[in-house]
Amino acid sequence: MDRDAHPATPADAAALAEVVPPFEWSAVRKVGLVGAGLLAAAAALGLVATAIDAPPTWPLHTVRLFLVLVGAITVGAAVSMRPDLWRSWAVGGGSALLAIAGTPAHWDSFRLLFGVMAAIALTWAVLRAAPAQYRLPALSALILFHFAGIFFATTTPPATPWVTEQAFVRVYNPYLQFLYLRNAYHFYSPQPGPASILVFLLKTETGTDPATGEKQYATKWIALPKRPADVKDPLGLTYYRRLSLTEQVSRGSPGLRANSFEKAEMLPRRVQAPIPLHPYDEQDMQYQLPNPEVARFIIPSYASHVILEYTPDKETAGKTTVKAYRLQHNTMGVEEFINWRKRPEAITNPYHPTTYRPYFLGEFDAFGTLVNPQEPMLYWLVPILPRPGGVPPGETTKRPFLDYMSFHALGPDVLGPDTTVDELGDPKFKDRAFDWNQLR
Repeated sequence: MDRDAHPATPADAAALAEVVPPFEWSAVRKVGLVGAGLLAAAAALGLVATAIDAPPTWPLHTVRLFLVLVGAITVGAAVSMRPDLWRSWAVGGGSALLAIAGTPAHWDSFRLLFGVMAAIALTWAVLRAAPAQYRLPALSALILFHFAGIFFATTTPPATPWVTEQAFVRVYNPYLQFLYLRNAYHFYSPQPGPASILVFLLKTETGTDPATGEKQYATKWIALPKRPADVKDPLGLTYYRRLSLTEQVSRGSPGLRANSFEKAEMLPRRVQAPIPLHPYDEQDMQYQLPNPEVARFIIPSYASHVILEYTPDKETAGKTTVKAYRLQHNTMGVEEFINWRKRPEAITNPYHPTTYRPYFLGEFDAFGTLVNPQEPMLYWLVPILPRPGGVPPGETTKRPFLDYMSFHALGPDVLGPDTTVDELGDPKFKDRAFDWNQLR
């Protein structure tokens, strides 16, 4: 140990702090321009694709996507080399604009992402180029803008103040929608509505019965999200994040409007189905038509995901269809818990099957194609009803509720043509009917 070493000077401290010398701007510029060149090539191919009206499946779009991927990574590397320079961010912002033009139109989500990245990069380039005394006020203004948007989101439920309505619709809605900050602040104010869980029945053809010649099926129930499998942190944040994703399926038009096509077409078709309407819910409100983007994209993508995720191979997936249900979980009121000891028929379990409202979303194949668009129960409530008279003492083959969701999902192909909904409590159907206890 050198006891006579000289004390470190400020210059020595600065030298020690710079353990890794910063990249020269010339090197950053070269890397950035290489990435920008790749993005510009993708944009030029985009002009060619537009001129010849190339279909989405054309190989030219695959080449564009490859160029955009490599170019975006290269430019990102250039920005990360010197994030302290405004010129680096300017190159990143300009390259993101080229990436928008280079990305095919049917990849609209990535175009939106690159647009936001361009806005962020160019804004930060301006802040880095501005004198230091202007940066703190500018950053403070951005923070106030962000939290003001959250404040406006909490005040948008009716009755909406005029100032909130104008600011939210004209300014904040696109910003909060992209960051997905509307759900928790908008729908949970002043109180949360019912949550939605997705339940799927996978039905895979396994062969034919040698005696009758009828097809045989293997079935499997999937619930998304599911506890405790989707609770991956102490606070359960992962579960509730997934619950927010399934909530997207609930967006739609509730009820049958008077003199509408749905009322004239869907109601007579529904009445002919063997499953009864819910006796306690308003008839017209038992039909929930999803928004077009939900019916065309979100629900089919969920169905394809479930089939591909829960089948072992391509061949099995080709023989599998999935029936999808949205389970709306209604919260029990306080009055339902009052004096429950004096009412033997009262239901005090907040997870009782009758507290769920399953809506049938359709049956799909592995490609997300709706198998039967004329299905009588499509988008209708499939009720879970109390069993009339309850379960007789000592009866082990009956359940205190009638599970029409399992009855509809399994159908006569699996249950047989003579099986009734009341028979699903029989132990022989234990592995076929949906296990409601898993939703606790």
